[in-house]
Amino acid sequence: MKLFNLRIVCLLIAVTLLSGCSSSPLLLAVPEQVSYNDELKIAQISQQLSQKNIDTVTRMQLIFERGIVYDSLGFKAFAQIDFSTLLGYSADIPDIYNFLGTYALREGDFDVALMSFNTTLEIDPAYAYAYLNRAITLYRTGHYQSANRDALQFYQYDVNEPIRLLWLYLIENEIDKKTALNMLQDRYNRLNDKSIYSSHIVAFYLGKINESKLMQNLQEGVENNRQLAERLCETYFYLGKYYQNKGDNERAKMLFKYALANNIYNFVEHQQALYEMKLLEEK
Repeated sequence: MKLFNLRIVCLLIAVTLLSGCSSSPLLLAVPEQVSYNDELKIAQISQQLSQKNIDTVTRMQLIFERGIVYDSLGFKAFAQIDFSTLLGYSADIPDIYNFLGTYALREGDFDVALMSFNTTLEIDPAYAYAYLNRAITLYRTGHYQSANRDALQFYQYDVNEPIRLLWLYLIENEIDKKTALNMLQDRYNRLNDKSIYSSHIVAFYLGKINESKLMQNLQEGVENNRQLAERLCETYFYLGKYYQNKGDNERAKMLFKYALANNIYNFVEHQQALYEMKLLEEK
């Protein structure tokens, strides 16, 4: 009982401290957890794979499906094993190289990441997210002009998705801050729908709304905890990048932790928040 009370006290202190680090009210979702259905699905697929009489195509489909589940749950090592196994069956599956590239990117193994994304695009030149992932890799290594070309290609696949505007801005901001802001404004003006929650992140970057209003807006239309967790993962990551670019690394670090706290493992924002934390800890 005493231990339980101590944990409550520590939690309240932590929440109070975290709240004091932000100008907006602390907003959290219940962190996503591994569900019984997730565990059952992995067990069922593994049981099917143990059978010796299934054909190669079915086996590959099952391995890929299990890898996807592992990836969504944050079991990256298990996912990597499954995806690498698939390469033994076929070396021309673009999804596999893209997944393996994201794992290398997360660990800071940029040469392997670039090679993986290059291979993805050689197999499928229209693989949109490989352009984003390669852009992030090039951004991390300081090759901003090349990163900008890939980010622009990714943006052109869907010019009305606000998240694509943000990645373009983050990269262009490293090249020319004033031009980057002007381009962000121009692309924001051309959005078909400025009411979707991610457009409010862009509006915050442009100074059209404050942080409190942003956190209020992102709750509109939320239907379940998963959706809220996903929105918070994205919002806190881009808020972290915003304050990091302003030189406020302590606040950025706290916001990256908020992004990670939602456990949305298969979002690029979760992966990049983890890498940002690694960089900040090294500093």
